[in-house]
Amino acid sequence: MSINRETVVSVCDAYIAAMSVGDPRQTIKLFAPDASHEEPIGTPARHGHDEIFGFLDQYKDMGFTLTRLGPVTVVGNRGAFQARVDIPTPEGTHSMTATDLVTIDDDGLISGIVVLPDAAADPN
Repeated sequence: MSINRETVVSVCDAYIAAMSVGDPRQTIKLFAPDASHEEPIGTPARHGHDEIFGFLDQYKDMGFTLTRLGPVTVVGNRGAFQARVDIPTPEGTHSMTATDLVTIDDDGLISGIVVLPDAAADPN
């Protein structure tokens, strides 16, 4: 598969959509079997489907949604985007901004993702 801008943007948007549904099985299908996942940045990376699924699965019932803010910035097989993250709480919805750096492999799967969630970055 030829990795181009359209492919990178499509995978990033599919990731945002899958995360918003709260279905880790759907999300993990976007990752290469040997992918790495570092969220938040600076924590030990998870490697492979089992470790990444374990991380995603713990958040499946939170009900948060992601909405892309602006365009995906693409260079080669990498894309960066900011997303609004809306998290329902008993006190109301908490909104924050996360920046994701995604690397896409030759099969069009996520081979690596680094997430920079910033609870103080209010997207409102």
